[in-house]
Amino acid sequence: MLEEIKFKKATMEDEEAIYELASSLDYTPSAILNDIEKNVFAHVELAYFEGVPIAILDYWITFDSSTIAIIYVSNKYRRNNVATHLLKRMYETLKDEGVKTIALEVRKSNTPAKNLYIKEGFKEINIKENYYADGEDAIYLVKNLESAPLILAIESSCDETSISITRNRKILSNVISSQIERHRKFGGVMPELASRLHIENVLYVLDAALKEASVMLEEIDAFAYTRGPGLVGALLVGLEVAKTLAFIYNKPLIPVHHLAGHIYANEYVTDLKFPLLAVVVSGGNTELIIMKDHLDYQIVGRTVDDAIGECYDKVARVLDLPYPGGVEIDRLAKQGKPTYHLPIPHVSSNYDVSFSGLKTHIINLVNSLKMKGEEINKADLACSFQEVALKELVDKVYQVADEYDVKQILVAGGVSANSRLKEILKNKYDNSHIELFFPPLSLCGDNAAMIARNAYHLYERKIFASLDVGVDPNWEITDFNKF
Repeated sequence: MLEEIKFKKATMEDEEAIYELASSLDYTPSAILNDIEKNVFAHVELAYFEGVPIAILDYWITFDSSTIAIIYVSNKYRRNNVATHLLKRMYETLKDEGVKTIALEVRKSNTPAKNLYIKEGFKEINIKENYYADGEDAIYLVKNLESAPLILAIESSCDETSISITRNRKILSNVISSQIERHRKFGGVMPELASRLHIENVLYVLDAALKEASVMLEEIDAFAYTRGPGLVGALLVGLEVAKTLAFIYNKPLIPVHHLAGHIYANEYVTDLKFPLLAVVVSGGNTELIIMKDHLDYQIVGRTVDDAIGECYDKVARVLDLPYPGGVEIDRLAKQGKPTYHLPIPHVSSNYDVSFSGLKTHIINLVNSLKMKGEEINKADLACSFQEVALKELVDKVYQVADEYDVKQILVAGGVSANSRLKEILKNKYDNSHIELFFPPLSLCGDNAAMIARNAYHLYERKIFASLDVGVDPNWEITDFNKF
């Protein structure tokens, strides 16, 4: 029956229907009509079955709270989930408006209504004596819409110490302490130095994250950390902090796969629609992953040698560009033209990619030109390299997206910030039935908010670890729940 019921926003043209429904209610028809016509805070919904009005919902939104003035279903149509459906429609509106709490009063004698609200997560707060005109008491009920877990996540897989506190998709804090300047003089990340800097910084980052979120550790519902992949020493710092906090506060410990975190960074800007293709491109990884549901990962293609981000860094180094090289190559390539003829990477597997041969060719080319005393046009070489490397990647993306008939393509990882990659993919998919998303620039690199977002889904499924869990620098995303 529910599918045959029509729900609509009420207008003054529904006056007759409102009088038909609400004549015997405590909240009068005239009050409801006043809400429709004059109350800017009010939202009134009606339900019709075969042209007959059968239910009404009137609620107000004031800043971050809401009050239900009346919800009523005529006797003949009760036990058909009409009230529940009206409430669900209301929740969607309240979610979009950023509402945190809903309140209402119900007659003490109205047991069916009380049971419905309690089933919907409302809690009895107090009794308002003599509230109704006939002297009956009212029970005051409140529902907290911020019931999602408060998660503290730690990311320390490489050269960023980051701690984030989130509730569902709301980032309360995402503090990142970058080590780039300390590693730049070495032309790349020095693992021992990275570990020492994590130890030095992590407590300061934790303090800053808690202050920014205005949260105490006692309020946290779960502690998440990056278990891998990454640098083993760096990972261990995050693990020990997360373990200690989980032990002290007796809260769940959630290991998160680093690449899964990168993928789920996109969930801060869009709902995931399955099946989707996740294009994970970073300094340590290049993988094409099909997801048919949350936490369902199928690797259909990956690099057989160097990651694309690693290739960017090594080409930048041979061109004497600063670390991190990906940003510098992207910037310099805009000033050049693809005048150098470079080998196109090729592998026999359908969707795997290779970048090592391209990188080696450029290194040999630069060394050869230097030995001959010939000038190197860095901008043209950067442009030539980028065009070939990205073509190798996006050609496979096109093929996978077509074969698996995906609804979305999510680009994830540090290289997702690359402007030329964005340009190529947007030119392909902007007018396509496939939705294309990149995470916000602030969430492209390593950060703890992405770890927290993936941890939310693990929390929902109660995928927790015991305190004897370790780290795994070579952890496969398909083994995300094996530790």
